[in-house]
Amino acid sequence: MSESVSELFETLNEIHSRPVPFAVNTARDLWDDDYISEQMLAFHLHPEAASASRPHEFIRRSADWIADRFELGPGVRVADFGCGPGLYTSRFASTGAAVTGIDFSRRSIAHAREEARQRDYSIDYILADYIDSPPEGPFDLITMIYCDFCVLSPDRRRRLLKIFRDRLSDGGAILLDVFTLRAFSEREESEEHGFRYMDGFWAAEDYWGFKTTLKYDEAVVVLDRYAIVEPHRIRHIYNWLQHYSLKVLMDEFAECGLEIVESYADVAGAKLADGDVMAVVACKR
Repeated sequence: MSESVSELFETLNEIHSRPVPFAVNTARDLWDDDYISEQMLAFHLHPEAASASRPHEFIRRSADWIADRFELGPGVRVADFGCGPGLYTSRFASTGAAVTGIDFSRRSIAHAREEARQRDYSIDYILADYIDSPPEGPFDLITMIYCDFCVLSPDRRRRLLKIFRDRLSDGGAILLDVFTLRAFSEREESEEHGFRYMDGFWAAEDYWGFKTTLKYDEAVVVLDRYAIVEPHRIRHIYNWLQHYSLKVLMDEFAECGLEIVESYADVAGAKLADGDVMAVVACKR
C-alpha cells in the first residue's frame, strides 16, 4: 500500500510541476493517437466548433479573402503548412491554383485526400513533419493558419522560418497568424480535473483527466497541460502557446531573412485591432 501511495504522490507532483517552456513536445500524441485524432477530426469538420479549426463560415470568408489578396488561380503555387483535413487547401484548389498540403496527422491527411478525390482536385498532400521533411517548392504563397506557429519551440520556429524563406518564389508571400499580448493577459493559471474529463474526449474507456494551465510571464508563454490517468497508463499532453507583440514577431522574422509587410486582425483581412489574434504577411528581405 505504501508503494502505491508513493507512486500516486509522485504522479500528482508531476501533474502539477512547472516545466521549462517547450521542454517537452507531445504534438504527435495529440494529433496521431488513433482515438484522439478521431475526436480532433470531428472538431475540424463540425461547422461551428472552434476547438481544432475556426468555424466554417469564417474559413469560407478567410479563403475568399486570401484568394483575392494573393490572386490565386492557375499558375500560382500554394503550400499550406499544417493543412489538417484540407479545409483551406480545398478552397485554394477551387481557384485553379497548384496546391500542396502537409501535415503529420494520418487521419487528417487521409480525409483530405478523399475529399480531393471526390471533388476531383489535384492537391499534393504530404504526410510528414513540415520541419523535418518540408515540401520542395518554390511557392508563391505559404500559409500557416490557426496560430499553429505559436505551438512551436523557439528553435523549431527559427528552422521553420528559414524553410519558408528558402521555399518562397521571388515575390512570394507568407501568411500566418499568432496569439497576441492581449490574449496572454486574459489567460489565468488554473487547475481542474474530472472523471472522463471533457466528456470522454481523451480515451474510449474510463479515465481521470487533469488540466493545469501555467503562465510564464518572462517568456510570454502559456502551457495547457493534460494528464490522462487510465487503469493501465498515464499520458501527458503539453500544449505550449507563444504570444507576440508585432515588434517581437517582426524581429523574429527578420533574424531569418524575412520582413513583415502587412498586419491584420485575422486571416480574413480585418483591420488590425487590440484583439486576441494577429495575422501577418511577410516576404523575403
